[in-house]
Amino acid sequence: MTRAVSNWTMPSSPRELKSMLLLVLPLCSTMWGQAGLRQLALTHVAVVNPSETSSHPDTTVLITKDRIVEVGPSKSVKVPRGAMVVDASGKFLIPSLWDMHVHTENAERDFPLLVANGVLGVRNMAGVAKDVFQWREETASGKMLGPQIVAAGPLIDGPEPAHPEHAIPVRNAEEAKRAVQSLKAMGADFVKVYDGVPRDAYFAIAEESKRVGLPFVGHLPGSVRVIEASNAGQRSLEHGAYLAGGSTYEDEAIKQETSGPDVMEEAKRTGNFSLIPEDIAKRGNKLLDHLSSERLAQLYKTFAKNRTYLTPTLVVQHARVYVDDISKTPDPRNRYITKTELEAWKPENDMFSKYRTPRYIAYQKREYNETLKALKLAQQMRVQLLAGTDVVAPWTYPGFSLHDELGLLVKAGLTPLEALRTATINPAQFFGMKDAGTIAPGMKANLVLLDADPRENIANTKKISSVIMRGTLYTRNQLDGLLNASAQIASNQK
Repeated sequence: MTRAVSNWTMPSSPRELKSMLLLVLPLCSTMWGQAGLRQLALTHVAVVNPSETSSHPDTTVLITKDRIVEVGPSKSVKVPRGAMVVDASGKFLIPSLWDMHVHTENAERDFPLLVANGVLGVRNMAGVAKDVFQWREETASGKMLGPQIVAAGPLIDGPEPAHPEHAIPVRNAEEAKRAVQSLKAMGADFVKVYDGVPRDAYFAIAEESKRVGLPFVGHLPGSVRVIEASNAGQRSLEHGAYLAGGSTYEDEAIKQETSGPDVMEEAKRTGNFSLIPEDIAKRGNKLLDHLSSERLAQLYKTFAKNRTYLTPTLVVQHARVYVDDISKTPDPRNRYITKTELEAWKPENDMFSKYRTPRYIAYQKREYNETLKALKLAQQMRVQLLAGTDVVAPWTYPGFSLHDELGLLVKAGLTPLEALRTATINPAQFFGMKDAGTIAPGMKANLVLLDADPRENIANTKKISSVIMRGTLYTRNQLDGLLNASAQIASNQK
């Protein structure tokens, strides 16, 4: 029988609310320790290891502190006296989930949503260093409720960064090397490259990252071919299936990108910002017109050989393609989003939507459909995929959208189990973590207990009964409390 902390009431002020979020759930483990309960036992559960095709029914999982110590048939595993026992009959246990592409600006709101959705690990893909690294340390120490964070800090961009508030601008190879060195010194876990990085700087980043022992990931600058990025050692490519690398038009597209007319400057000069999506559609359609299945297969073969991962962030692409329908459909998750964010997400206000043209809209749909087909091919070619959401991009929701991403991967042709791997064992392998991504003795006790089998329907990952984070059980009632607290934070903010 589960022993749970008694219900708590919603705080009345923002300061009180913040204190509650930081203290109430760590208090659970403190009370557990005071009661002499040093272990947790999940009995009669079906264990779903993403690396295995079959589940292990009627299993007992023993946890001591923050580690799994025993996994075996319930009839033969002896539960220690004094352990907290959870009868998990009819339920399914999976490793906790990772969101491999997030941007956190509102940690007090976002982190409880992630935990409540079983997302206990995130790869923060760029942010203000003093904030991101502080959150990383405070969540690791238990001072702040939240997931495990692997963080880039500021990204590296070209001379005029798209996001100057969290970017290091570089103009050449020497500045690029110094940027990598500064990231190493400030404690970044990896290096992220962005669109505007010059070609010579890009390859300097690749070389220097290897020298200092930091993986480098991110976008692909317009002057670099896709296969060059993989061969240079870029560990992951973000957003999409990188169809350009499978197009015989790729070199011509790069030539136009690097030496053609500056459409952005022309749009600014004339005030006609529809020139930008029109240009994107023109070039994108050319790439798709010349898409070669043989060339794409060869590219993915190279990815598999080089261990280049893809983070498609389908949920963002889907939202941009179908934004008109999505924005008109009531979504209960909007209660977790501030009024300012919701206003900015509207098609008439979002920079990706407000200047669209009919040709651009048609191109978006075409590209999205080709991306889904390409991801199925990538999976067949043994390219490793990572589930990521780019939250909080328009119409994405911390924690919730990770489950949406898994569903879209299944729509692309992955099996539910293959999709589940993109958020569990694949991230663990990407990071080289030996104690995550599977359910076995010695693994970290970060787990999600589900009411239904995710192998039968990937949507069952949303049916969360409870979450075990660092060995501490959070019941459905406590998770609902977190959701309510996040909704209150959003409503208190502009």
